[in-house]
Amino acid sequence: MNRKGISNVVATIILIAVAIALAVAVAVWVFGLAGSASKTATLQVQAVGLTGISNGTPVLTLLISNPSSSGIGINGFTLGSLSCVFPTPIQIPAGEQGAMIKITLSGSKGYFTSASVNGTSASCSGSQAAQVGVQYSGYITTVSGQTYPFTVTASS
Repeated sequence: MNRKGISNVVATIILIAVAIALAVAVAVWVFGLAGSASKTATLQVQAVGLTGISNGTPVLTLLISNPSSSGIGINGFTLGSLSCVFPTPIQIPAGEQGAMIKITLSGSKGYFTSASVNGTSASCSGSQAAQVGVQYSGYITTVSGQTYPFTVTASS
């Protein structure tokens, strides 16, 4: 019986070419995903202060920078066990450096229970004890669900 087919050399070259093509396709897919993830917008949040605890008009002041190329909306914040969502997101434009946000806190009997920004009340849940000299941890939440932590020490 006399069979004809491709030579071993040609078969090896075809297998190597298919393997290289698959490797290139996987690399494009992986680096394409990594490239889109690296373009995610980021904020830089610095807590300037939490003042007015003693006189009953506490204000949380945050300094926010957005070095990314796209605007970001801040949807709310958490300070200790007080979580608040703004009715309208606070927009931080692309390239913004040092936008100051003042959040007025209120409550009763030594606890923060509500907040407002620029006179607009936020929807809040939970409460947080208000004490001078205490360091509080919190975070800002963006419309996309990303969180950016900060710490602030309460002062009179």
